[in-house]
Amino acid sequence: MEFNGIILALIEVFLFAIGSFSIRIIYNKLNTIKLINYYWIMFTILTGIWEFSFVLNYRKSTLLSKELINNKTHVWTNKYDISYLNPNKFSILFYAEYGSYADREYMIISNDWSRVIESSHALLCGLFSLFCILCKINNNHDNYLLCLAIAMGSQLMNSVLYLINYFIQTNTYNNVNFNNITFPAGKYLEQRPFMYINILWTIMPLYIILDILSNKNILSTKNIISNKNILSNKNNINNEKFNC
Repeated sequence: MEFNGIILALIEVFLFAIGSFSIRIIYNKLNTIKLINYYWIMFTILTGIWEFSFVLNYRKSTLLSKELINNKTHVWTNKYDISYLNPNKFSILFYAEYGSYADREYMIISNDWSRVIESSHALLCGLFSLFCILCKINNNHDNYLLCLAIAMGSQLMNSVLYLINYFIQTNTYNNVNFNNITFPAGKYLEQRPFMYINILWTIMPLYIILDILSNKNILSTKNIISNKNILSNKNNINNEKFNC
């Protein structure tokens, strides 16, 4: 049975959603994580698996990238068998498309930049996101917050540095990502639409970081109010004793 790349991607996302939902039901403590935060943490773990697979299968991904460019085709319209739902094989398709039509440094065998970006994200974001889930399951809230801060902080920094470097490359004449007739970018990268996926890797970690800080402030305020109430009650008791 074969599917085009779009259907394959939708099935992959559906399986991810079902798997994440099932894990959340099995481990009740995960229900204390906000839904949007939980699914992004889980998706970061999945992304880490794709990235690790990309580094291992880098040559296969680059060869497919060149094939897509030569044939002027996309993985979204080409057909692949069901075995490509395996994250190890799905990553080859994903990064081949990304290398062909978004960032061509991802298809240069002699260039290590793409592997540095992906492997660092896999280790600092994917792995620490996994630690987040494990800490929450084991009811270790402090370590959960620590791992989450490391994962999302690293993800935000990774994304910002990557995008800044990419925009510099589009204006660097001798770079493979230079904006020209053969590989046009457009004023707002509208001719390289796959690049817009990086918005998620910028907005989502920023949102979660702000959410952590917000919850911390709320918790601190509640603790202050609680301490004031306790102190007030003690003073009232002491006053009553004094009056007696």
